[in-house]
Amino acid sequence: MKFSVIIPIYNVEKYLEQCVDSLICQTYRDIEIILVDDGSPDRCPQMCDEYALKDAKIKVIHKANGGQTSARLAGIKIATGDYIVPVDGDDWVASNYIEKFAETAEKYNADIICCGHYKAFENKNIAAFMPDRAGFYSRKNIEREIFPKLIQKSNGTTFTPCLWSKAYKRNVYVKQQLQVNPKIKIGEDGACTIPCIYNANSVFIIPECLYYYRQNPESTTKDKKAFPWDGPELIQRHLEENLDISKFDFKNQLYRKTVHELFYVIVSQFYRKEPYFGIVADIKQQIVNPVYKDAIDNAKFAGSAKAVLLHFALKQHLFWLIWLYNKIK
Repeated sequence: MKFSVIIPIYNVEKYLEQCVDSLICQTYRDIEIILVDDGSPDRCPQMCDEYALKDAKIKVIHKANGGQTSARLAGIKIATGDYIVPVDGDDWVASNYIEKFAETAEKYNADIICCGHYKAFENKNIAAFMPDRAGFYSRKNIEREIFPKLIQKSNGTTFTPCLWSKAYKRNVYVKQQLQVNPKIKIGEDGACTIPCIYNANSVFIIPECLYYYRQNPESTTKDKKAFPWDGPELIQRHLEENLDISKFDFKNQLYRKTVHELFYVIVSQFYRKEPYFGIVADIKQQIVNPVYKDAIDNAKFAGSAKAVLLHFALKQHLFWLIWLYNKIK
């Protein structure tokens, strides 16, 4: 059984060696490592080529910058594995990462295999086990146990939407990744993972932390700049096209997700070097978007004071409260 590891690479020169070395040293040997240089401006392109010369398992793609989704799409075009394993270029994995996936795949033939991760800080690693039941999920189990929080539960919790720390059967992953809009820059992981889980016939959760998620202040999600306004709308429309939203309580879940994503887009606007009232005027103009207005009007949160408060702030236009959140978080 072969595993294709796809690594989008952009501006991670400081971390790339640890990432790639952790994969070269895997105890399971039937793997290919696809390094996708997404037009990186640092030494990453040269480093990728040097690795390819040293190890036959490594394939390299050089392309113009297009974002993580674009890089993953380039990777899957040459991937030959039975399972696809996404890894971010500034993270790394345990030496038995692929072996654990392989053992599980051999025994259970699961469409998607998940594990916990470590939040990797400079001086410590904090274990973050998946909060869901460990073990095998049949399709019936998925619908009963995962679907209630597949998009977003009323308390704001979700099934872990990250692409990393998971292995996907090729046919399950490729179809969904091909449909993700490359314009989605924030939340693109969930845009792929949620439909993958929705269409899966089986899932297995390994009760171990095997992936190291670097807490990198330079990463896209931690960069202090304003997020694009169209992100939440693009994700909502994508999920509406790739899930049957009329089933279960997905419509209500999607309202909550859109509100949640919109809140963080609004929070990020206060990173702009502009006067407060000018930013607020822009926010008011943007949230009359019918998609956003509909979500704000219809979303219902419960069981989380934070989720209820953020929704209340949006609904009542308490933008000073969101500004304050930006300053103290």
